[in-house]
Formats: sequence, structure tokens, C-alpha cells
Amino acid sequence: MSAEEADKTLKQDLEDTRNDLKRAADEIKLKLHLAGMDAKDAWEEIQPRLADFERRVDAKADEVGDELKALGH
Repeated sequence: MSAEEADKTLKQDLEDTRNDLKRAADEIKLKLHLAGMDAKDAWEEIQPRLADFERRVDAKADEVGDELKALGH
């Protein structure tokens, strides 16, 4: 193999590696975007459940407080 052929082979290998890295970066970017969308969907799903839980906890805390006051009298 001549020096010129070796140079062309090296350049092609570097270009192939560059393209592989770009493709991998694009795939990672897409996966991150999709993961972000999944996280947003999960957050939106849990928010109403969390709000309902907090309301129920607050109501029970009020009931317990009222019961303790009644026992204290």
C-alpha cells in the first residue's frame, strides 16, 4: 500500500468515525427528548393524584385535631 493509499484510507476511516459519532449524538439527542416527554407525561399524571392526596391528608389532619381538642375538654 502506497503512502497516498494509506492517507486516503486513514481519511476515510476518520470520516466514517465522524459520521458514526454524529449519528450516535443524534440518537442520544432524540432519546433525551423522548425521555423528557415521558417525564413530563408522568409528572402531569401524578399531579392530580398528589393534589388529591394532599387534600385528604389535610382533611384527616383537621379531623384528628378536632378529636384531640374534644378529648382535651
